[in-house]
Amino acid sequence: MRHSILTVLLLCALAASAGATVLVPADLSELAHDARAIVRGHVVAVTAQWTEDRRTIETVVALEPERYLKGRLGDLVYFRVPGGTLGRFRNIVMGAPRFEVGQRVIVFLGASGPRVPFVLGLSQGVYRVGVTSAGAEMVAPPPLLPGVAGPVVRGAASLRPARLSDFERDVQTLVEAGQ
Repeated sequence: MRHSILTVLLLCALAASAGATVLVPADLSELAHDARAIVRGHVVAVTAQWTEDRRTIETVVALEPERYLKGRLGDLVYFRVPGGTLGRFRNIVMGAPRFEVGQRVIVFLGASGPRVPFVLGLSQGVYRVGVTSAGAEMVAPPPLLPGVAGPVVRGAASLRPARLSDFERDVQTLVEAGQ
């Protein structure tokens, strides 16, 4: 009897420390509406650090803005992303975007109070900007995440890269409609 009670208590303690990431799919209009700022720019720094409670690691990204599509956060934008590597410690968060210095991105940022902003919808709030061999600037949609509900239609327009100018025009239209 004593052994059974001890086993149940141990299982309860282990279950309390378990965690999960639940990601609700968001479309472009939801991201544009919920964002405090939408910024296109170059990643200039990526720094991992302990969170305030020192229980996990987060990454702070510095972005040099090229253009604001919504809001304004200054000449250098800092935002945080869950996960990262700090020394011998590594925290992996499924669905969290990864950044590298030199990347061009469009980020949809949310904020709560005076804290450093965060990317909305994890990877859903990050669109990569690239240049084709013909010199056209294109925006790549975020990668699909395993387990995302809903049908995936091969060749759907929402899954294909879009011209940067068209994408920004669409976002501006959504921002203006949401005000």
